[in-house]
Amino acid sequence: MVIKMKIKQGVFQRNGLELNSLEVELEGTTLLLLEGYGAFFMCGALDVEIYKDREVLCGKAVKVKTLDELFNATIFDSTAYAKSQGIIPGLKVYEAFEKIRLAC
Repeated sequence: MVIKMKIKQGVFQRNGLELNSLEVELEGTTLLLLEGYGAFFMCGALDVEIYKDREVLCGKAVKVKTLDELFNATIFDSTAYAKSQGIIPGLKVYEAFEKIRLAC
């Protein structure tokens, strides 16, 4: 069985933010990622716990199907390091990127 996969990489610009984007279309689902300013946010496929011992600014949003939905989604979970920097569940992904950009 051959699994068809399509990968789209680009630049996502909204609200004065310029982010790298990645969409991986798999059979039945799409993995989504927005990255910039030293942080990244992803769809629900991200295992935040994997980064528990690292200083990584990242988080995930669930039930998103497009990059726009991810950008506007509420953060479901974030790493301990992200939480220590004020990137907490309940914050919108775009708000987190704005906060991180201002801290740079």
